[in-house]
Amino acid sequence: MSNMQPILVSILCLIPLVFSEVLGQTEDACKELKCEWHGPAIQFPFRIKDKHPKHCGYPGFLVSCNERNETVLELPNIPVKFSVTSIDYKHQEIQLYDPDNCLSVKVLEIQNMTFSPFDIYTNDITLFNCSLVLEGSSAFDVPCLSSPGHHIYAIASSYYVGELRSCSKMYNRLSVPFCFYEPEALWLHWSEPNCTKCEAEGNTCRLKNNSTNSNEIECVLDLKKPSMSKTTKLVVTGELPYLMTLRI
Repeated sequence: MSNMQPILVSILCLIPLVFSEVLGQTEDACKELKCEWHGPAIQFPFRIKDKHPKHCGYPGFLVSCNERNETVLELPNIPVKFSVTSIDYKHQEIQLYDPDNCLSVKVLEIQNMTFSPFDIYTNDITLFNCSLVLEGSSAFDVPCLSSPGHHIYAIASSYYVGELRSCSKMYNRLSVPFCFYEPEALWLHWSEPNCTKCEAEGNTCRLKNNSTNSNEIECVLDLKKPSMSKTTKLVVTGELPYLMTLRI
């Protein structure tokens, strides 16, 4: 019996090592990646097509790397492609731009199209055709639609358009995905999955049990991130991130 004790002890010592190695392999498969070194970091709920396994991302949160190594958001219901400027995981917002510098035209093409699973900020706009360049105007120019002697400007439909009296009104467009404060950027927001509390705690949000069969999420302790408190966090799973703590 005494001869079996060293063997039993060795086996028991190997079990956590094997478990740790398997867990590490799972985490490595879903590790944070970038299309280019200064591009946005991609992590859950997003995943990079052909680089992350499906269980690393939430359904509908797919990006890809194009031939210029730009991060492109894959939206099946949107016929045009937008590149990703930044992703704010704590506030659950993603900023897009048009790599062809023609965002103002593209947003007109996708009016009333669904951006599911994202919410989008929209405005009602009016387009004007002006023979001269407007200086210091509250309207913004649309270079992709302009030509010599025909300078196209867009302005919020609710704004005063006295400065555009010399221009010809073209048409109104309602609920255009456009932000007047940043006309070259497109902002999207997501509410599900809700990982805001998990991110604020400095932990990792992921699909529960690393499965794509359910949209249930869990928040787990990330040993690679600095601790946000003086407590040791235990993993508790659920649809909304929730952490229990053990005082030490």
